[in-house]
Amino acid sequence: MVRYLLNDPVGKSVLILMLNPLALLGLQHKPKCVYNGSMSRFCFCLAVLALLSCHRGGERDYAAVDFADGLAAIELQPSPTEVPPAGGLPMEVPPQAVLQAGEFPLWFQFTEYGPTLIETIEDARYSAALIPWPHAPHARFVLAYGDDLLLAVNRYGFIRLSPWPGTGGIGLHRVAGGEFWRQYTVGAFVRPGPNAYPVALLYRNEWFLYQDVPLPSPRLWTFGRYSTAPSAASLPSLDAFAPEDGWGLDVLRRGGSGYWYFRASRGASAGDADRQEIRMLRTQSLAMEGERISLGQFHNAARPEPISAASPLLLEMLAAVFSASGSGSAYVVSPEFQDIRRFATNAGGGMLRAFFSPGSGLVATHPEGGALYMEAGNFAPRRFSLPTLPDGFVYTGIGMVGDTVFATWEEQVGYSIGAAGFMAIRPAGI
Repeated sequence: MVRYLLNDPVGKSVLILMLNPLALLGLQHKPKCVYNGSMSRFCFCLAVLALLSCHRGGERDYAAVDFADGLAAIELQPSPTEVPPAGGLPMEVPPQAVLQAGEFPLWFQFTEYGPTLIETIEDARYSAALIPWPHAPHARFVLAYGDDLLLAVNRYGFIRLSPWPGTGGIGLHRVAGGEFWRQYTVGAFVRPGPNAYPVALLYRNEWFLYQDVPLPSPRLWTFGRYSTAPSAASLPSLDAFAPEDGWGLDVLRRGGSGYWYFRASRGASAGDADRQEIRMLRTQSLAMEGERISLGQFHNAARPEPISAASPLLLEMLAAVFSASGSGSAYVVSPEFQDIRRFATNAGGGMLRAFFSPGSGLVATHPEGGALYMEAGNFAPRRFSLPTLPDGFVYTGIGMVGDTVFATWEEQVGYSIGAAGFMAIRPAGI
C-alpha cells in the first residue's frame, strides 16, 4: 500500500510516507515505515515510482489517504484495464489518481510518461532541455466541459480533471496518445458544437525543426469518459483537405464573428512549386464546407473581442478584474465557450489568464502569479497569490474544479520551453 501526505508548514516540504514496495511485486511482506526530514527525498522518489506505475494494471494495491485541512494529498487508484464489453452498460473509467489539494500545492511536471509528481517547483529547474515550443511537452490548450477541466498536452495526449465523489478530491485521468502523438504538434483544441466533447488537431511543424515524418493521419483526435485511449475524430470541413492529397492544417479557431477559421497548405516541404498552395478559410459550422477568405480577414479574426461581446455577468466581472489588476485583456476559459476566447479593452497592462463559470465565479492570474478571485454575484475581487515560480518560469493558464485551482506553468526562454506542467492548490478564501 502507498499512503502519503505532502505538507509545507514552515516553508520546507515534509513528506510522510508509509510504503510497502514489495506489494508492487505482488509479494505479501508488509513492513511499515515512516520517513521525514533527511529521508523525505528518498521516500518521495518511491512515491513517484508508485504513481508512475498507474498504467500497469493489477500490479499494486489500492491506496487510501486520510485527508486533512491544509494538506495536499494523493490517493492512487487501481489502473483501469478494459471498458465494458459490447452491449454492456457504459462505465466511466476510474482516475489514475485522486488529488486533494490544500493550502500547499501539488506540482506535476510533464514527461514522456505524462504528468509526474515532483516535490517542489524548484525540482523542475534545469530538469528538461530547452527546445522549440512546437516540440516540447507542455499544456498547449485548456478547455472546460461541464464540471471538468481538460488539457491538450503537446507531444503527449489529454488530461481530464474532474470532481471525484465521496472525498471532495479531484480525479486525474491521463489519456496518452503514444508514439504517434510524440511526432506532432497540437495546433488546436476546440469543442465543435455547444454540447460536443473537445477535438484536438495535430500537425507536422516545420518552422523550427524539420521532421522526416508524414503528415498526421488521422490528425483529429478526441477522448471520453469510457476509454483510456484517444480516438480519431472527423470534422467534414477539415476532412475535405485530406493529408493523402498533401494537405496540412495547422490552425483552427473560432472568431468573435461566430465563424470557424482554419488554414490549409500543401507542397511546401516537398518543394513542388506547381502544387504549392496556402488557403485561408472560414465556415459557420465545422460540418459545412469552408469558404476561402483573404489573409487580412484571417488575421483580423485572431484579434481580441471587445468585452462588450461577453455575457452581462462576465462583462461585469472582467471590468472589475481589469480595474483591480491594471490589465486590459484576458484569455478566458469557460464551460460556456467552445474555444478559448480573448477579450480586451483599449488599456494595456499585460495579458491575464482567466477561468469563468456562472456558478462559481471568475479566477484570473498574471503570468507571474498575482491572482484575483470573484464569487458569482459578488463583484469585489479578492486578491491572492499563486505559489512563487523560479526565474524564467511563468503561469500560462488557469482553471477551477470545485474549489481547487489548477494552473499550468512553463519554463520559457524566447521561443523555447524547458520544464512544464501544472499545479493544484486550494487557496484560503476560495
